[in-house]
Amino acid sequence: MQQILYCHAGQLRGQRRLLDKDLTVGRETYCDIILDDPKVSRHHGTFQLRDGKIIFVDNNSTNGTMLNGRKITEAEIRSGDIIKFGSSEFGLLEEADFRTINFVNSDSQVMGVVNAGSVRADSLANKFQEIFEYYKENQPQASEAEQYELVRTQRMLNGLKTLYSISQTMTRVMSLPELFEHIAKNMFEFFAAAENLVILLEDEEKEMLIPRFATSRDPGRDPTMNISKTVLDRAIKERCTLTASDVTADSRLSNSDSIVDFQVKSVMCAPLVSGVNVIGALYLDNRLSNVRYDAMDAELLTAFANQTAVAIENSFLCDSLQQHYHQTLQTLVNAIEAKDAYTLGHSMRVGKYATGIARMMGLSDSRVERIKAAADIHDIGKIGLKEGLINKPGRLTDTEYNSVKEHVDLGEKILRPSVYLRDVLPFIRGHHERWDGTGYPDRLRGEECPLEGRILAMADSFDAMTSQRSYNKPISFDEAFNRIKSGAGTQFDPQLVEVFERYYHEVLISELAQRSETTSQKTVMSTTLEQ
Repeated sequence: MQQILYCHAGQLRGQRRLLDKDLTVGRETYCDIILDDPKVSRHHGTFQLRDGKIIFVDNNSTNGTMLNGRKITEAEIRSGDIIKFGSSEFGLLEEADFRTINFVNSDSQVMGVVNAGSVRADSLANKFQEIFEYYKENQPQASEAEQYELVRTQRMLNGLKTLYSISQTMTRVMSLPELFEHIAKNMFEFFAAAENLVILLEDEEKEMLIPRFATSRDPGRDPTMNISKTVLDRAIKERCTLTASDVTADSRLSNSDSIVDFQVKSVMCAPLVSGVNVIGALYLDNRLSNVRYDAMDAELLTAFANQTAVAIENSFLCDSLQQHYHQTLQTLVNAIEAKDAYTLGHSMRVGKYATGIARMMGLSDSRVERIKAAADIHDIGKIGLKEGLINKPGRLTDTEYNSVKEHVDLGEKILRPSVYLRDVLPFIRGHHERWDGTGYPDRLRGEECPLEGRILAMADSFDAMTSQRSYNKPISFDEAFNRIKSGAGTQFDPQLVEVFERYYHEVLISELAQRSETTSQKTVMSTTLEQ
């Protein structure tokens, strides 16, 4: 068995290290396991191999070593133990190394080859379909029972294809509205007679299932929201898919007032189960005619519900990550503005101008969102500058100016560890580049700087000219606009200047006029109240 050291928590979380020799732990670069943690000593200790045992020896570390919650100086480490150095936790695992398996060259004949990834549920369904069609053509005298089985087989194949389509949805995370539309499309394609679909999800505060999506096969008619509580409650309570082809004649449901009042004829309802919890339900009904739902319908709807539950859970997880992402952005923005009083609101205004330009260009919503994220934190590197340098009145010396320019590199270093922000790093790094290649930090010329970076550069310059700074007084919007135009081809992308000109005249001027009018109205009201 191989002895594996696995990091459960800390900066090396998820990493594994084979314990096939003595390993040192500490902050120094010569250590085998390097932990950049002030609570870890330079040479904290050593994992030693002694007579088939693993012993950890603490090297008189400042903060000590914890094994299963108690402080140690020297102890044997066994499988399942947790050893802690500062904020990092490691566990010992045993894994088979399969040394009895050898790879040898041979002349064995290869009997068949199937390309990896070529076998999918839909391709298998198509192969079954070919066999099915052949059977129909060569069995023209099939009995009534055989014909019924042929119909059931055809529906099963169609169900397999639909199930595969929903499975594919789960490979990419969708927003709930997009996911619901996809589910509805598949439900109506497969259950051809179903008229209405309602997707219900759990409301933790109300401790009940509430409708989150409702649609009708007929796009011109609003779906009814009348749901049989009898059907829903039973499906949830028993965790089963409930089908009824003629509910008025179904002894289980005929006494239900909702069934009678809403003139429901056929119903199918399946719970959405995730782990041990019911998170919702799929509810299909028909009110124009009775539809014969059988055991196969119930099985297929159950399979669809299982896939849907997983897809919804993935969507919830994505929403949660997005919330944490935006909270992190807001924290960083607050940190920037706390550092520099003059930049209070600067990031917000740069985001407004940059997204306005992007929308005027017709960029996608996702690209506009990334530009907004980059604008919010484009000056995060200023946190690392010396106190007083940012707000120094008057002109900076060359040395001071070079120090200020370092905020771009500092910002990238601060943000680089975040997986969710890596795609906006090139935009942030490029917000001080110039079209003619004389900007910083990389002296990128023309389109070498990404479009989003060039948009940020223009928005940042416009706000810097029109807002109060320690080193200059603001100029008017019209004067700043003219400076942007005069910088076309040198400081700014000429095509972006043309877009900014449209944005300025069609959007910004109108907003300024409205703001001025509102300010005038407030002044009049204040004067009237004083009188």
